Amino acid sequence: MERKLPYLIAGLLLALAATVATCFVLTYRSVDNRSGRIETCPADVIIVLGSAVWPNEQPSPSLRARTERAIELYRDGYASHLILSGGLGRHPPEEAEVMRRLAVEAGIPDEVLVLDEEARSTRESLVRGREIMQQGGWDTAIIVSDPFHIKRSLLIAEDIGITAYGSPALDNPTYTVPARRFYYTSREVVALWWYLVQRSWSTVWGGEM
Repeated sequence: MERKLPYLIAGLLLALAATVATCFVLTYRSVDNRSGRIETCPADVIIVLGSAVWPNEQPSPSLRARTERAIELYRDGYASHLILSGGLGRHPPEEAEVMRRLAVEAGIPDEVLVLDEEARSTRESLVRGREIMQQGGWDTAIIVSDPFHIKRSLLIAEDIGITAYGSPALDNPTYTVPARRFYYTSREVVALWWYLVQRSWSTVWGGEM
């Protein structure tokens, strides 16, 4: 039995590795398949999830692509207001403020822009977005983010009671550059798994996520 034990352990580790790899591939495909799908449904508001601000108050390519997608949706008449969500990251100012500047420069009226400058995560952005929606009497939202980010964002929105549609920024370099697409989608697989673990833990044991 002692001689067989190392082989048994090795076999279990290989089985575990194969299971994790299979789950990763299936989740990756699910995230990537959802990434390229646009839901063009009219809604009350557009929620734009934040991304990094670069030095000298410049928007990162991801932040710019998200904002430009939201501007396009607003101009096409899909919603009457934009909720710009994103707090202070490594470089000032807040992500929401940089998005506001881009929107105003593009001719979007300042009065249709609602800023959330405190959110530091996807879930915080959507929870705070829901609060803003309740205050404004709004029921439905279009969520704009990087393509790889849409699946988890819609799942969180559903979990907290927002009727939402996904509209990814498909011209984002995190999606158009193959190496970046693979990297960010792979990272999103882990983020999605972590969210599902947290959600399951919260369901079983109660309390806030």
